[in-house]
Amino acid sequence: MKKILTTLFLSLSSLCLLQAQFTTVNFDIEKNYFNEGQALPAEKPLMFTGQLPEGIDLVEIRIFPSKWNKENDLLYKASWKDYDKAQNSQFSLAVNYRLKASEQYDFYLDFYEKLNGTETAKLNSQLTELLGAYLEANLVLDDNKIKLEKRSSKMMDEMNEILQSVLSDYRTRDDSGPKTLSKTIELLLEKADDTKIESFPSDSTAQLVRQSRQTRLEEEIIGIQNSIKLELDQLFTKNWSRISFSRFVDDYETEEKRGYLSVNVGYGGVYLSGNEGTLQYGASPYLGLAIPLSNSALAPKFFRNSSITVGMFTQNFEDGQGNEVTGILVGRPFYLGLDYKLFEFVRLNAGAAFLEKTVITTNNNIEEENKELFVRPFIGLSARIDLSLRFGK
Repeated sequence: MKKILTTLFLSLSSLCLLQAQFTTVNFDIEKNYFNEGQALPAEKPLMFTGQLPEGIDLVEIRIFPSKWNKENDLLYKASWKDYDKAQNSQFSLAVNYRLKASEQYDFYLDFYEKLNGTETAKLNSQLTELLGAYLEANLVLDDNKIKLEKRSSKMMDEMNEILQSVLSDYRTRDDSGPKTLSKTIELLLEKADDTKIESFPSDSTAQLVRQSRQTRLEEEIIGIQNSIKLELDQLFTKNWSRISFSRFVDDYETEEKRGYLSVNVGYGGVYLSGNEGTLQYGASPYLGLAIPLSNSALAPKFFRNSSITVGMFTQNFEDGQGNEVTGILVGRPFYLGLDYKLFEFVRLNAGAAFLEKTVITTNNNIEEENKELFVRPFIGLSARIDLSLRFGK
């Protein structure tokens, strides 16, 4: 039996075909729907495509559950960039997030146009002015010291919020590097806090003291502003794009997932009795049906690859005493167990075989036939054919 199982395993393994590919989803910008209004493919990697409007060099997609109410509900985000410098007429945006079957999702598609040098410089100047004004409002004089109105960490958080708020409608082509101010700026703020201003001669007028202290404060602010400007200048050496228009598609459905049964065809053996030296077993081809524990590609791997299987052996067995081993009801041994996918078309089956044999006993020289029911473990290898089913609602 070992040779037969090995031959079956090798034969079935040679049928394996492993492939992974994206399913194309076309987005119509004018009609604002996918695939001519058809439901979206479920549980597959998707490739969103569509016509690229003139001047657009970056497309971003965000996927939310239907009826979402906060940004933290975001399920997936991806973008496409025109690295061919506006030579493309279509975009192709890969989405490796697998949508669930029979669900609804909300989609945001944002289309960005490239900023020219003048527009980039204007954006840089706007941010420099905003952050400079923030510094002026939060570095103050306290007698003969320069003080921060807030903790340096709090000021950094608020300045980064300003930065990210202004840049929320902008993207870089490479999406690399943090869009925040560096730790260096925070260290400069900490250094400025509690900075003492040099004392003045006793004969200095109040106006002179006040002007001198204000000048010293301005110098401190300008020093930090210049450091921020250097970081912004570095940030804006990248290629930036600004949002041009957006499309929102809400409550869009995915396809229904069909259920299926499978037909198993295999060869297996059933342990009958004995041990290593006196092992008795029966072997036969078998036919069966399998019901998957889950038909969702999103389920845990064990459930995706496992099925409950039931079937019967095509031949009866014979035990060591010459008794024919059959099964109840159909006159053939039948089994119940699990099968697990080893390869694309190869399944390992294991479980319990339900057997029956007729035992002849002699009592007072009278022969009597007794039916004996018993259960034994079995193991086998099989191929299977899936039968797709659509259930009515």
